[in-house]
Amino acid sequence: MATPRDSRASAGARRLADLDLGVLYERLLAAHGPQDDWWPAESAFERMVSAILVQNTRWENAAAAISNLREAGLMSPEALAQADPEALAGPVRPAGFMTAKSAAVRGLAAWVRDGEPEALGDEELRAQLLALRGVGPETADVIALYRYERRAFIADAYARRLLARFDYAVPGSYEATRRQVLPALEASALGARELGELHGLIVEEGKADAQRSQARARHSPTAAARAR
Repeated sequence: MATPRDSRASAGARRLADLDLGVLYERLLAAHGPQDDWWPAESAFERMVSAILVQNTRWENAAAAISNLREAGLMSPEALAQADPEALAGPVRPAGFMTAKSAAVRGLAAWVRDGEPEALGDEELRAQLLALRGVGPETADVIALYRYERRAFIADAYARRLLARFDYAVPGSYEATRRQVLPALEASALGARELGELHGLIVEEGKADAQRSQARARHSPTAAARAR
């Protein structure tokens, strides 16, 4: 996929408020094809749990922890909320930070079990998610988008790098980027399903760009000189 300049905030960089999410979606879809099922999960609740377990680790590690929780019969809000913390640490261990993540997924499970998240408005849903232990802005938006089908733009590191390559002035943090993209999100006709797929497409493009960068590095004059 051809891209413009690679500056984060070059002179004359465009405003994120002017971003056309529909055009971005169509461009990435043409480059990478449909990504409807890019995030595998056996249930909506499992996807919520994996959004916490994947924090600060590779997907393969989070998937191993998810598999352990399934095998232990803990992949439901009721079972996970009342699981013994010490017994939970073992299944969660592959995802790292097992004490913190065990507490976070138990808290999430109790919130789902005891509340009525589907009945909440968008702002209240996000506020309640952010109040949970281990749930930051990105995780809250991911859960709101993929579990509760609330429109959100996931302004993660992949998205920020991509937008900087397209010569937008991109802040360094998730929350600052999310706020600046809000006018573009409000102006967009994309629904929750398309926005979820857009996130998958951005991740796919980020991986492809990393592979292109590695290939360029391997064929650079410096790499060739080192091989002599």
